[in-house]
Amino acid sequence: MTLEEHIFSRHKGRRVLLDSNLLLVLVTGNYDTRLLGTFKRIQEYTSEDHELLVWFVGKFRILVTTPHVLTEVSNLANGLSEWVKTDWAISFASFLQSSGVQSIVEERWDEGSKLALTPEFVKFGITDSAVSAVATEALVLTEDYRLSGWLRSRRVDVLNFRDLRDIQHAIRKLPHD
Repeated sequence: MTLEEHIFSRHKGRRVLLDSNLLLVLVTGNYDTRLLGTFKRIQEYTSEDHELLVWFVGKFRILVTTPHVLTEVSNLANGLSEWVKTDWAISFASFLQSSGVQSIVEERWDEGSKLALTPEFVKFGITDSAVSAVATEALVLTEDYRLSGWLRSRRVDVLNFRDLRDIQHAIRKLPHD
């Protein structure tokens, strides 16, 4: 069993936290997977990546997020075409209210003034500082190798989405509980 498979097994059924881009992929794909290839910020993601995220998040009871992550997702969605923004926003609101999602969405937050005192603030900015602040409460799934390396150096369980792609066949075969 790889380290990634072990980390997944240890956290499955508990809590997961997605970084902003992955949450944007999840929400956008839930709305319309055809947008994934056309939306600049997440154009490298496919419908298969969305399916993997849906499957992965579905293995956790709670999807943890922060106001900073949600704000970044909302702001990034401003890059969508005007004709789709309203319906996307309605879909995002529904997602936040846990409608049609297997996991309960739970928002965790720390004050910006507190986050500004952390070493992550200077290195990564406020959003990833907020992710780091709650990272001990959930398995973090990110696409950012710098952030995942930082969290690992702090002995926080984290998976990188690119690694998840590589091990997806193995973890889908792991025992259910």
